[in-house]
Amino acid sequence: MERGARMRGVTVRQSKFGGHNEALWLGKTEVAHCHRGDVDVRLTRAVVRRLRDELRSDARIDLRGPGYDWILVRVRNTADVERALELLRHAIRAARNIAP
Repeated sequence: MERGARMRGVTVRQSKFGGHNEALWLGKTEVAHCHRGDVDVRLTRAVVRRLRDELRSDARIDLRGPGYDWILVRVRNTADVERALELLRHAIRAARNIAP
């Protein structure tokens, strides 16, 4: 969360989803939150579709199912953190494209 919060335009606020404390926001869009050491990232449906094969081939990632915006990234080591940050960058770009 700390490194994600340093990205341009990202703020830390209360998650709109129950059970999560802090979340990363870009404007009015929640783009990520943590729970039990894992990270939920809101990629948007379009980005999930575009990256589907790549995401499916990564054992650290759980796709929620068809039509979902969010993916779960398991974070256990430094490489996992870097992967989560890479996906957060995708989420930020997507949120910028859908923001009013």
